[in-house]
Amino acid sequence: MKKKILAIDVGGINIKAGIATEQGKVDEFVEIQTPKSDGPQGVFASILTILRIFNISSNQLNAISIGLPGPVGKDGIIYNPPNLQSWGVVDIPSDLARFLNYPRENIYAANDASLAALAEYKFGNGRGANPMIMLTLGTGIGGGIIIDGKPFTGKNGFAPELGHIVLDPNGPRCGCGRLGCAEAFVSHKGIVRTAWELLKRDKGSIMWSLMKESSNRIIPEVVKDAALLGDPAANRVIELTAQKLGLLLTDLINIFNPERIVIGGGITMLGKLLIEPARKYAIKKSLKRLSRDVTIVKAKFSQKAGVLGAAAMALEKIHNRL
Repeated sequence: MKKKILAIDVGGINIKAGIATEQGKVDEFVEIQTPKSDGPQGVFASILTILRIFNISSNQLNAISIGLPGPVGKDGIIYNPPNLQSWGVVDIPSDLARFLNYPRENIYAANDASLAALAEYKFGNGRGANPMIMLTLGTGIGGGIIIDGKPFTGKNGFAPELGHIVLDPNGPRCGCGRLGCAEAFVSHKGIVRTAWELLKRDKGSIMWSLMKESSNRIIPEVVKDAALLGDPAANRVIELTAQKLGLLLTDLINIFNPERIVIGGGITMLGKLLIEPARKYAIKKSLKRLSRDVTIVKAKFSQKAGVLGAAAMALEKIHNRL
């Protein structure tokens, strides 16, 4: 295979892209802002801009592979992604093929979290583990499951929705409309909500003063810094979040009996403060015969996980059609 792959990770805030080789190596990498208007056409135009940045034309590519933040079917159609405004239902391969005048059969699309899991399985801290589960903790919770070397995506390609496992049916409302989903607790929004609930009762918390450095906003970094300074409220925020993460991990262990669980995403900047107590909770609460061989680790990749996963997906598709 002499041609290269354009691997793309479309996020609600940024689009990351790279030119990947058949070895899965990303030779070039760029990150640009996701357009806030024009729907999918705006993202398609951004892909054209990325090609110009890389000084490459579409006819020099063997494939275009895209990860997207939302439910993507096996046919590459995405359905109403919550973090991409004005998208609705979009047939990514067909619409992008028309936009770029590029063969539809060489365009692949999948959920971004599933692709991040594939990247960790192929090249990262989940390499070779079977089954392997990845959680991405950020604005929401994404996830991917690799079984026998293949992403598990269910009958129609929409699975798994690990962030919408219900941890407390009387809990806070999730963005999906239901109550008590994991995403309502173990995410950027969930941590901020928990912090505000505690701050209302603790006017002496260090977090109040640290907030001044973040435009008077509570962000996970503020919680971490305050916790490291010994602030009781901040440590309680992390304790409550770790318990919910541990409960989610317990469910995953009991259902899938994984060899390894990899945790990535922006919330992992809390590091061992969050992951270690969650790991201990999960090992204690899950069935011993299922948890005795599992390892729970932090992801290897951060910025390039989605791009590497998109490249890995394309390589498999190309191999299968040869």
